[in-house]
Amino acid sequence: MMQKIAIIGLGLLGGSLGLALRGKEFVRLGWARRKETREEALRRGIVDESSENIEDIISQSDISILCLPIPRIIEFGEKYAAHFKKGSVVTDIGSVKGAITSPLEKALVLYGVFFIGSHPMAGTEKSGIEAAFSELYKGASVFITKTSQSSSAALETVKKFWQTINTRPVEIGVLEHDELVAHTSHLQHIAALAITEAVLDCDPDTLKLRYAGCAGGFKDTSRITSSSPQMWREIIEHNQPAVLESVKEFEKRWLNIIKIIENKDFDALYQEFAKGKKMRDEWLKSRGL
Repeated sequence: MMQKIAIIGLGLLGGSLGLALRGKEFVRLGWARRKETREEALRRGIVDESSENIEDIISQSDISILCLPIPRIIEFGEKYAAHFKKGSVVTDIGSVKGAITSPLEKALVLYGVFFIGSHPMAGTEKSGIEAAFSELYKGASVFITKTSQSSSAALETVKKFWQTINTRPVEIGVLEHDELVAHTSHLQHIAALAITEAVLDCDPDTLKLRYAGCAGGFKDTSRITSSSPQMWREIIEHNQPAVLESVKEFEKRWLNIIKIIENKDFDALYQEFAKGKKMRDEWLKSRGL
């Protein structure tokens, strides 16, 4: 018998997950708040079945994936804890794990349900079901968080689930995860924001010239500034200590570069450029890019 998978939230991430699961050995059950979204998911083949009744979906699912904003993941898990199928596994796609894992482990274990946190390192600056595409997760790392309360069987279930859509599961601790993504993801959005404002927050006449002067470099470095402001407010809010640490580390590097330029030490600046190029090239090579 095929396992039933509940995809709760059918935006970019949930919709893309449904598309990636098409043709796999699962029955895909989907839920979204808006009727139009549920109908679009059925029309595009993102899910096999849908219902406006959340309980109908999660009560029969072997694995439930909460593809919602961080506050709603926590709220949903606690509110509907008693309605998940007993013995089933619940996971999520949230960018922060500390704020999610502890409350959901406590809420779900009371009803014989296992929570294992997940975070696929995939996404774009776009949002909504209309932006969903089947290749979003292909080749992505998926962090899977293990705690002292984690069921080894549930952990294995979540790993195997992500492997079915050609991702690379990486087991990690909750605190370790949040510190890691603060440096590898959250910092980049803050830096992109600062770059965008430094270039475009100016008087109208200057802005016209800067529009003309912005080309590929600006487009690349500012792309993620087009992401959802609400989503990034929530991510930073729920990972504030680790994000602050990463921003302060960036500040040290930035102030050092300013000092080099002020001192007209262009040999040192060359060395910084060469060091950065070498590190990025090595990262690209390690990922086969």
